This record gives sequence, C-alpha cells and structure tokens, in this order.
Amino acid sequence: AVGAVGVTAVSIRAADQGGPVPAAAAAAAPVSASVGAPVVSPTPAASSSLSAAAGDPSGAGSSTPGPLTPGPLTPGPLTPGPLTPGPPTPGPPTESAANPHARQHQRAQPAAIKVPARGPATYKRAKLNLAAPKGHGRVVTFDVRIERNLKLDPNETAREIHATLGDKRSWRGADHVRFRLVSDPRRARLHAYVVTPGTTDRLCYPWLTRGSVSCQNGNRVVLNAKRWVFGAKAYKRDVASYREYLVNHEFGHSLGYNHVGCPGKGRPAPVMMQQTKGLKGCRPNPWPTVAHR
Repeated sequence: AVGAVGVTAVSIRAADQGGPVPAAAAAAAPVSASVGAPVVSPTPAASSSLSAAAGDPSGAGSSTPGPLTPGPLTPGPLTPGPLTPGPPTPGPPTESAANPHARQHQRAQPAAIKVPARGPATYKRAKLNLAAPKGHGRVVTFDVRIERNLKLDPNETAREIHATLGDKRSWRGADHVRFRLVSDPRRARLHAYVVTPGTTDRLCYPWLTRGSVSCQNGNRVVLNAKRWVFGAKAYKRDVASYREYLVNHEFGHSLGYNHVGCPGKGRPAPVMMQQTKGLKGCRPNPWPTVAHR
C-alpha cells in the first residue's frame, strides 16, 4: 500500500481420543474356578494311606503313599469381569493446537469474482447508515463506493468494512478512533472505494500503484479490487483476513500512520507494514493492536 505524504512515521501500539484398555485391566478380570490347579485322582493305595494317616495323627503303622497321577485338564468357560478404561493416550497435536494461526484458515472465505483490468470510473454507493461503536474517542465518518462493472454488492461490502473498523482490535483499540458509515457523501469525511486496478491507478495518482496495490490519497481510501477479491501471497488463501488487513492499513494512513518494517523474525507484522509485498520473516497480522502485545 502507499502512504500519505508529509505524515510523520508513527509506531503502532499494536481445534479426544480414548486409549486402549491397558493389559493390566484385562488381566484383572475374574475367570472360572475350573481353570487353575490341575485336578488329580489318587490311586486306591494312596486313598487308603491317606485315610490311615487321617486316623493316626502320629503316623505310626501308616503305609507309604503311592504316587499321585494327574488327571486331564478340562478348561471351563471364561467369565469376563467389568472393563475399567485406563487413562487416554494422547495423540499427536492437531494443526490448530500446534499452530494457533492455522485456525484463521478455517474461517469462511468470500467467493471469487472476475475483476476487469479497467472500469468506467462511475460508482454504486452503499445506502446504509451504521453507527460507530460505543465507547470513547473521536468519530470519523466514511461512505463506500463500488465501481459499476464489479459484481460486488455495495451494502455488503460496506458492512464488511464497517465491521472491520468496529472490531476492538482495530483502530478503536489502538488509537481510540471509531468509524461511522454514512450513506450521504456530503457527511463523509473519508470516501472508501473498491475499484478496478486501472481506476485504482487514476484515483491514487500521483502515487504509483501500478494496478497492483491500494492507497490512501487525501480523503480517498482506495482498495484495489484485485486485492479485495484475490488477497495476497502473504495471507495464502485467507482472503477474509487479508481484507481486514487491507482496510486497517489504508484507513491507518488516513489517521496519519506511515509504513513500518518487520520488528523481528516470527513476530506479528505491524498492520502498517506493507504485508502485501511480503512479510520479511514476520507472521501475517491484520490488526493494529496485535503487534503491541
């Protein structure tokens, strides 16, 4: 994006699994008494000597017992006991747990439309009046205009822009500025445009947008439809988040904020960084307040 001329650079304060039943729990299940020590059948001699031994505790006059002959083993039915689940075995972390920023890619994304290279430079205006969020701070009014050959609904687009600016992570949280959407252009301090690349170049002149980026030029906040519809490489397929960045960045220029760089590898990119052109080691971030944490 292209910033405003003559404004001093300002730093911005800115998804369970049960484990297998442990072997110890299965081993604890009771089984039939028929499975245990082998069943033995004593010989007649052994039976006699055992009886004699029982009648003569001293053992005097008793005969020597014969050998014990084991009988066949007859296993009985197993009677399983109740299974007690063991503690769950944790699996590998999901993508969203390992990387909280992956969650943003799960959000609904806007439908793509065709964006002509040029347009008539005439506009459809949003016919909505939406109040500024409650709170403290100054109020800035704006209207929204869509170039006529773009298949974008002006009211839906205006709602989206207003919702972004009304988020507590936006400028109302970073600079105590609240934005109010108006339908009457005479009451608007700022005019937000979503236009073709060719018209972007015209409205941004003398800034050189080259049909690729957006700008703020005086009281115009010019959002290039190429970016509004397709996003930027830094945000991959997350066009919804890129739109939030685009709105916050260009409206940030209207508040007097200039471009800044990446504060360090792996850190959130400041919203006034030119994220459309690359992240320089930073992480994508659409909100003015986040980089201040």
